[in-house]
Amino acid sequence: MNRKPTMKELVAATQLSRATIDRVLNNRAGVNPRTVEMVQNAYASLLVQVADEVKPAPVKVDAHFAVVVQASEEYNDAVKAAGEQLTSQLQAQGINLDISSCSDVNDEEVVRLINQQAERADGLAIVAKNTPEINAAVHKLKQQGKAIIALVSDLDADVREAYVGINNRAAGQAAGFILGRHLQFCAEARVAVIVGTLSYSCHDDREIGFRAQIRKTFPTVHVLEAISGNDNTQQTYTATKEILRHHPNLQAIYNVAGGNDGLSQALDEHSAAIRPIVITHEVNKVTESLLLSEKIDYVISQNIPQLLIETVNKLMALKQQQPVTAHAYLPIEILTRFTLPTSG
Repeated sequence: MNRKPTMKELVAATQLSRATIDRVLNNRAGVNPRTVEMVQNAYASLLVQVADEVKPAPVKVDAHFAVVVQASEEYNDAVKAAGEQLTSQLQAQGINLDISSCSDVNDEEVVRLINQQAERADGLAIVAKNTPEINAAVHKLKQQGKAIIALVSDLDADVREAYVGINNRAAGQAAGFILGRHLQFCAEARVAVIVGTLSYSCHDDREIGFRAQIRKTFPTVHVLEAISGNDNTQQTYTATKEILRHHPNLQAIYNVAGGNDGLSQALDEHSAAIRPIVITHEVNKVTESLLLSEKIDYVISQNIPQLLIETVNKLMALKQQQPVTAHAYLPIEILTRFTLPTSG
């Protein structure tokens, strides 16, 4: 008799909590119908997988891939957590995925990590700034025959084989459309844009898409000059306090980067009749908490486990000398506190 899917497998497949999955499996009331459907579909899919376990295991292809992440602490943690969830699945395929990270402000450290991981990895996926120093280091590895994937934020096209992540220009356009629709009937509506650093291609593309969409569709909405929070909580707090000092009746904020705890704290301390609408990026432990407490309103995100799986698939194809497409765009997810995957 085939075994049933385990709770651990269901958690990995759905990214839901054990408590939520248990409520669905035991037909308890009060669970979102979409959540019920998600668990049921995952359970059915896993039943097929465990049924196949009796078949001879396929020949394993031993591969060692590395992911190097230069980002904010909360994003680094989210990528590592997603990698841990996929460990068993990847190891069953003979794949080892090593994820390392460093501060988003330290270009020398990310170059060191890239070179260190390249010594033993068959291929690398890199989340990093698009700076001359980093591009030069990556280009040198590519010339040596190392497979390189740009992840989340693109690098120069000639230094990598492919890009995996959302279309960041389109994500910025989506943010512009959402905030523009909110503010189109407001007199003299003003929106602030917070970037980490435009050395990240993703931050640059998001801001460009955002401004273009507002300019094209909502000409009465005024977008202020971008301010930098360097993906850092304290610096984002300081930058937000400064913009609120100059524009106390600010209607909305688009944060293309991290540092959202600092953004939220600055808004908490600001006296205004109506709290500005806030839209930001990436679901992680910080943004999820802020969504649930109604400190921010929208999060534009991408499924990080899916991101890693797509990356591994491309790296494996490159290892086997198969052609890959230059861009693999993941679906753009726009979440509110009502649509978080972990909400019951």
